[in-house]
Amino acid sequence: MASIGLLLGLFGASGCRESPVAPGAPERNVVVEDGRNRGDDPYVVNSAAVDGHELTLEVSYGGGCERHDFTLVISSTFLESDPVQLRALLAHEANGDACEAWITESIDFDLALVRTRYQEFYGPGAGTVVLLITGVSGDDLVYEFAG
Repeated sequence: MASIGLLLGLFGASGCRESPVAPGAPERNVVVEDGRNRGDDPYVVNSAAVDGHELTLEVSYGGGCERHDFTLVISSTFLESDPVQLRALLAHEANGDACEAWITESIDFDLALVRTRYQEFYGPGAGTVVLLITGVSGDDLVYEFAG
């Protein structure tokens, strides 16, 4: 009997890990900080890059049974420097996922809101913003755009 229970437990656990991580996941989003908790579940950023108007983060986290939502939360103000800097953090909502598979995925964020906010502060035209994302080390993430 104990062997049967163990086998059923193993099948259930492996089935959990095989579940899709993010089917029908909402569009990845960028929001201005508003004090709302958008998730503080653990994750690791493996790499980060800006290409055109897109930020790509490769992240790893424990899970595998529920959809995981990531939101890039940007500061409501810029740090005055040349070029200006913008603080941000990546919020992770695991939706109660208790599975233990180690998941790695790339997440793309459209930086249109960063451009819009910059132009609200500094006027229309081209701009350069250094993104300072909590937990992301290495070289500066520089977002440059035309007017």
